[in-house]
Amino acid sequence: MNEHDALRVLLVKSFETQAQDSALLSDTERREATRMALDTVGALDTPDAFIAARAQAAIRSLPSQASVDWILERQGWHFTWLLLALGIGLLVGITADVFGSGRLLNLLAPPAWLVMLWNLGVYVFLFFGLLGEGAHHPAARSGWVSHTAAALRNLRFRRLPALASDSGAQSRALIDFGVAWSRASLPLATSRLVTLLHAAAAAVAVALIAGMYLRGMAFDYRVGWGSTFLDTEGVHTLLSWLLAPALWLSGIPLPDVAQMEALRDASGLDRAQASAAPWIHLYAIMLFLTVVLPRSLLACWSGWRARRLSEHFPLSLDEQYYRNLLRARRNEPIRIHILPYAHTLAGDAEQNLRRILELAFDNSPQIELAATTALCGEDDLYGVPASLAHATQLVALFDMTATPEAENHGAFISALATAQIPVIIVVNESGFTRRFRDYPQRLTERREAWVTFGQSVHKKPLFFDLAAPQMSTCVTALRSSLDELTAS
Repeated sequence: MNEHDALRVLLVKSFETQAQDSALLSDTERREATRMALDTVGALDTPDAFIAARAQAAIRSLPSQASVDWILERQGWHFTWLLLALGIGLLVGITADVFGSGRLLNLLAPPAWLVMLWNLGVYVFLFFGLLGEGAHHPAARSGWVSHTAAALRNLRFRRLPALASDSGAQSRALIDFGVAWSRASLPLATSRLVTLLHAAAAAVAVALIAGMYLRGMAFDYRVGWGSTFLDTEGVHTLLSWLLAPALWLSGIPLPDVAQMEALRDASGLDRAQASAAPWIHLYAIMLFLTVVLPRSLLACWSGWRARRLSEHFPLSLDEQYYRNLLRARRNEPIRIHILPYAHTLAGDAEQNLRRILELAFDNSPQIELAATTALCGEDDLYGVPASLAHATQLVALFDMTATPEAENHGAFISALATAQIPVIIVVNESGFTRRFRDYPQRLTERREAWVTFGQSVHKKPLFFDLAAPQMSTCVTALRSSLDELTAS
């Protein structure tokens, strides 16, 4: 799955999973997208290929096509970004005066040394980063580069909700997409930003070198040095170490101690003896070796890595949304069994719970409501009843009006666990809420009791007011719980 496939997948996912109270994508359109994907890639192709093909088929069925087109047209790598980074680097470098003030090049204090020192510090930082956790997960490293990449990415999506044709469901879907894409594409965006930074740094050094030669051709620069703490021999030793690679490559001899002493006060030297030309060559070679060459190699490596991430986008398919789609691809029905314990659903509660489950599992699961298990009747569930043999998901339904007890409710969960089928705990709080609507503290206390009970059975209970549920909130909570259940 490449970058553009992943973008379409997350965009379709946001419209399918957000704003459940609104039909942003109808069931008919979803089934048609699945059918078209199966016709395109077949049931035996890779999961990535099927998910990408389905998103490609569904993308034109999404509402707010102006936003969809804006997203599709403006994502991906633009070569102009690299040109802009190079242009900024060249502008900064060409306008910098490496020689400093006047027509005298101070051997100990040209800005070129600061540029080289800064870049060497960057290399040290990168080296120690590779030795640490970043060596195994370089794209996931935190730092100002990643934060900057995330901020730039978020800035691009800030105006997305305004492009929606309404201010409700579509806006929420676009906001969810912006958050999901920013999180998923952060490794790629970071690699691209790092590529631009390396390219800009190399351009700065190239422009500095060009600027030295251009100024050297237009003006007559002399060389000298001065220091409060270093004597002539110390300066000679220091420069012999700092300029060693350039001296070796160029073959330019370093002035001896006597000549270095003469350069300390260049007023008595003739033009040839105090000329800055050989030193310009030496500084140019050092800038090339310490900045241009390594930064160019790093830019190429980061660019290669960004291209690889773009062509093989790391989109995880472990979420419940993707598992539901892959079940549909394999034509595997989802069988959900609701098992109430000492609780009978009244009014529209059953229909609301069914709708929540349908939305959470996307592709019309088969839902069965079992007979209510009486208090202390959990022993009948041991041994995996035949009715549960082919179930793919169990929903243990409790009433909040009851106080959870290990010997009853806990035994009920333990009996269900023998079936080796994932179990979700749903606590219907509609009756308790109506009874104690004037005492919100009672609701908080009872929820805490159920949470404590859930911890004892290693489950996280979901609290739904099934008489009047907030569909979007309930579906989101159920999806998160299913994802956690799979991860564990």
